[in-house]
Amino acid sequence: MAPKILVTFALRHEGLSFERKLTRRAVKHGLTVGLLGGREVAVFPLGVGVRNKDGFRSAVGELNPEFVVNSGFAGAVRTLLEPGDFVLANDCSSPELSTRLLTTGLFEAQGRFACVDEVADAGIKERINLQGNVVAVDMESAQMAALCADLAVPCLSAKMISDRYDESIPDLFLGRAARRIKDLTDAIWFASRMLVLRSNLADRLVALIRSLSG
Repeated sequence: MAPKILVTFALRHEGLSFERKLTRRAVKHGLTVGLLGGREVAVFPLGVGVRNKDGFRSAVGELNPEFVVNSGFAGAVRTLLEPGDFVLANDCSSPELSTRLLTTGLFEAQGRFACVDEVADAGIKERINLQGNVVAVDMESAQMAALCADLAVPCLSAKMISDRYDESIPDLFLGRAARRIKDLTDAIWFASRMLVLRSNLADRLVALIRSLSG
């Protein structure tokens, strides 16, 4: 069988739609493992901000993957990006992987990701945008690039935009209490968006893995 591929998400629910694309799925040692077009693919939840670094190291040691795809969702910093756009983090990806995807048309944008320690609201994203040359913001890609470099495994970070540059994620999604009726309606609206985006992300990841496996 061809070498394995390890796909990571911050949270397991971000990757559930992708997991359903795998055949012969099974859960082994915290990994969801299955087949995608004849390739063995494992899915591992990192925790927000890569909290489970030790678990990731163990997964890499067990699987010895050909490469890692770090995916999930990111906040837009570039003003033209919209929810559902698929973005490649060039600065957090191994060149031997990213250069193989330049002509595939998989991505709406590519460029530098800013790393933050907490979910970035519209104000934070605006300040990051003033720095220039940043397309999106997340909490995992930079750490994953460093981890994979340390483990000597190629890594590619490709994430889908969940919120525009001028949007903040609703408080309920961040574990905060609703204070107004609008907080509830905003949360319902955002949840509906994310259901669609998770399915779209799964389709893009399937195309990405097939491109890298061809």
